[in-house]
Amino acid sequence: MKNTIEKAVIVLMTVFISIILLAGCSKNDSIDEEFADDSDTKTGIRMEKIRVWTDNAHEKDLRLQQIEEFNNTIGKEKGITIEYTVYGSNYQDTIKKAAQRGEAPELFRPTGAFLLDFVNSGYMVPISNLPGGDALIEQYEGSLVNNQHVFDGKTYALPYNLTTYKFIINEDLFEKAGIKEYPKTWEEVREAARLITNAGDGKEFGWVLGLKSNWMMSTYLTRPNGTNVGHVGFNHETMKFEFSAFAPVIEAVKGMIDDGSVFPGFEGLDADAARAQFAEGRIGMIPGASFDTGVYNEQFPAKCNWTVINIPSFTKDGSPYKEFADATSLLGVGTAALDKAEKTFEVLKFFYSDENAAQMYEHSLYIPFRQEAIDLATSEPVQKGFADFANVPNKVIMLPFPDTHITVKGDAYRETIMKIFAGEYDNKDVDTVLTDMDRRYNKALYELSPQELEAFKQTAEILEGFKAR
Repeated sequence: MKNTIEKAVIVLMTVFISIILLAGCSKNDSIDEEFADDSDTKTGIRMEKIRVWTDNAHEKDLRLQQIEEFNNTIGKEKGITIEYTVYGSNYQDTIKKAAQRGEAPELFRPTGAFLLDFVNSGYMVPISNLPGGDALIEQYEGSLVNNQHVFDGKTYALPYNLTTYKFIINEDLFEKAGIKEYPKTWEEVREAARLITNAGDGKEFGWVLGLKSNWMMSTYLTRPNGTNVGHVGFNHETMKFEFSAFAPVIEAVKGMIDDGSVFPGFEGLDADAARAQFAEGRIGMIPGASFDTGVYNEQFPAKCNWTVINIPSFTKDGSPYKEFADATSLLGVGTAALDKAEKTFEVLKFFYSDENAAQMYEHSLYIPFRQEAIDLATSEPVQKGFADFANVPNKVIMLPFPDTHITVKGDAYRETIMKIFAGEYDNKDVDTVLTDMDRRYNKALYELSPQELEAFKQTAEILEGFKAR
């Protein structure tokens, strides 16, 4: 009997202790998951968690430092804790599934791949729906474009950072060839390439291509030369495709190929291989995007002295349009934000602040869209050339165009340009090939509904703002 009582007591004590331990564990889990939505017992401020999702891994370290400071200062004062999550290549699938389940965060990075679908599906809300949103939008007045930031008259995204386009010069090879001035026109580019190649004795060449990477045709040729034609393939004034406007630059590059001024074997090179040749000091000139400063400073540290200049013009009169830049949005607003509208706006404002963008600029992570942010920087960017790519005071944002919304018969524009350089159209002049491409693209364009095409129209103010003079 005594043994039975002792066993019963032991069992009861074990159960009691287990209950206490379980209660303790449950409480800790709750704190870990829900502490941001509990009241701060010292101040009486209700802390709420604002979730932010992104796939911008390259800026994670600095961003986390900024967020930590926010959480410990402004966040504590206003009852906000930012929960920041960085995803990898699975980001788009993750955010889409979360939105479909109603589990998307208050703020997340919108991409062109799903922005329109999210707007149409009601997964995003206009920034103006947040208290203070209109004042933030006003800072970007005159720069917001339809089908990229504005949908059906409402603003869903704001430009944060830029990809800009310039021209990179190997100073050593220019000096070796006896060229005193850097080229200002594409005719001068071709002549400089010839002189550099002649002085290179079969080891150095004026120009390089990488036909295994089709994106080089747009990133290094059509987009940069928007400053010379006023668009990047689709003319928003005529609402037609006009790739033929790029004939002067395509002819100049084809001329360099015919002259023997292009690094041999370019048909088999990809972008990395082409840029590696420049970094080795074997190439005189190469177009560049702002992300290439990372290439020539870190990925393939350049062994030559190099500098950055503006995109050459088609004529000696200079470029008639402003410099084209590709703008990327940082965050969009999810429907979950409406339950915490004021605090979500505080976080959105924090992320878009000029002070934070200035730090990103100093670390060569972003070229801020707002010049005000660049002006706040207290030091030069850490990467060589980054400040030169950021020097675009007279810029415009590239406009979205409907090439991905149509089905074109025959080769797409990048492939057509690549075939010109590969010699597959040597029996035709460049202008004829490009004019035929315009015809094919515009024939496909006519199959769009008026409503679909209307979405790509821009205001007269935006289009007039493209002109440099």
